[in-house]
Amino acid sequence: MLHTNGDPAERCARTAAGGPIHSAGPKAPARGAGNGATHHDAPAVARRCTAAARRAPFSTASLAPPLTLALSLALLTACTAVDGGEPDGGGKKPTPSDRPTATATAPAYDGPRLPGFAAKPAWSLAAGHVAPGVLDLGGTLLFAKDASGAYLKDFDDAKAFLEPDTWGDSGYREAAPQGPNRVLHLSEAPQSLTLEFRDTRTGKLRGSLKAATDSVTLTGWRDGAPAVAVGTSRTAGSDGLSAEKTTSTVTVYDGRGRKLGATPAKRRPETGLYYAAALSEGYRVDPAGATVRLTPVGGGTARTVTCTEEGADCAYDPRTGLIGAARATAPPVLGGHYAGFENANVGGTDMVRITLSDLATGKKVWSSADAEIPPGVELYDNGDPDLEPMPDSETLSLLRVTDGRVLVAWQASQSDADTWIHAWYDLKSGDLTDSYEATRSVLLAPSGDLAAEDAVPGGTFTGTTVWRLPDGKRLWTQEEGAGETPLDPVRFTRDGSVLYGYTTAEDGTEHGLAVDPRTREVLAEDLPVDHVPAVDEATGYGHLSTTDGFHAFAPAG
Repeated sequence: MLHTNGDPAERCARTAAGGPIHSAGPKAPARGAGNGATHHDAPAVARRCTAAARRAPFSTASLAPPLTLALSLALLTACTAVDGGEPDGGGKKPTPSDRPTATATAPAYDGPRLPGFAAKPAWSLAAGHVAPGVLDLGGTLLFAKDASGAYLKDFDDAKAFLEPDTWGDSGYREAAPQGPNRVLHLSEAPQSLTLEFRDTRTGKLRGSLKAATDSVTLTGWRDGAPAVAVGTSRTAGSDGLSAEKTTSTVTVYDGRGRKLGATPAKRRPETGLYYAAALSEGYRVDPAGATVRLTPVGGGTARTVTCTEEGADCAYDPRTGLIGAARATAPPVLGGHYAGFENANVGGTDMVRITLSDLATGKKVWSSADAEIPPGVELYDNGDPDLEPMPDSETLSLLRVTDGRVLVAWQASQSDADTWIHAWYDLKSGDLTDSYEATRSVLLAPSGDLAAEDAVPGGTFTGTTVWRLPDGKRLWTQEEGAGETPLDPVRFTRDGSVLYGYTTAEDGTEHGLAVDPRTREVLAEDLPVDHVPAVDEATGYGHLSTTDGFHAFAPAG
């Protein structure tokens, strides 16, 4: 078992924030639709079957890969002025004039102590016995009120790609939420809403936006910063000759409610998502034959994700935000670059190659064809000494680009779908700088020095492993069959001092748990699932949304 040391109310770790989830593999299923991983059988006591919806956060600190959906279409009607202020981030403390003052209607927090955060909330918000939905925009929290002035409940992200008649309550117990919220509002017909942009540190209202909208969702802008996608949908009736026609537009706003750009969007009810427009770091993603077209929101030079080789096909999946070609996957846009695929025919004689090109110039800057295969990747051997070294599995995935380096996941062998080698390459020289053994799905700390094995929804999970980066040293591992309670990690604090996750009891009840990722010490256990905090990376603040109200906590100092 994970061991507990003392009263969790007496403990607290250091400054906090959250980290991105990376799932490797050529056909990574949807977060929330099941992730189809193969796991070895384990004793029932050491298993955790997962089916909860997940989404990878946008990260201003670590440039997480954009597993982006922008399910956006709405009718903008008016916008109030937005405060000027300084750029978000840095975790700076509010000045006395910025600090919130208690009001008679602010709910008191009577929940458990949350490791990594202050004992009392920095500010709270009453929401009329409704757990208000919120989008984390990196230094700003976005809420929405309906025409009556009531805060909206969260829209279940897992239902975003289902038919509209399944959007209501299912009557079944929902799985614990995992990852950041991505869908604040989705409806068949436009609804009059007021969007509130509130400072994460103080709760101060930075600005508001009135809109008649059927979709308000999280997306990202060209620097990887979180943004909100709101759009319009108009239907022109038939004139007796032409058919009824619906046009729609998605508009992207930053964390202060400032317009970043707008682009046409398509209604795609056949996908299960009633309205859908896929956005990736400020680019609209459109399948175009065997390729994928990237059109910048608000204007600029469009780019094309190409697939070479006869019969090749680049397929974009808006559920995962990934482009797949043969045995390779990559986000369309990552870290100022866009992906491409060569030899992208699964029946071809050579393995698929992934390329990276500069978005500004269109120039190719890196290719896996020239990359050194990292140690630990099994090589194909047919006895021909003149054969160029090639991985036996031929399966790889781009995860992220940051600080002039690209992180690539290589499947270790055809026979082991769960073991992957993570390799860092310098974009200028092409050199392999670091590599280590990892797993199919990995949660990275925004501090950049830790990673944890993440459960794959729909699979059987027997526990996590925590690594130190970049050398990949394993700090500890939950052993299969050792009678341990599997910890399914959800997020790290910003400085990596606390890892939050979920455990499942034998009766199927889920609880939150906080652990020191370096020492394995349990800092808090049996947390209610709605008391596992979401974390704003830009400020380090944690926040909870419960039926008792919304609460934001400063990082522990």
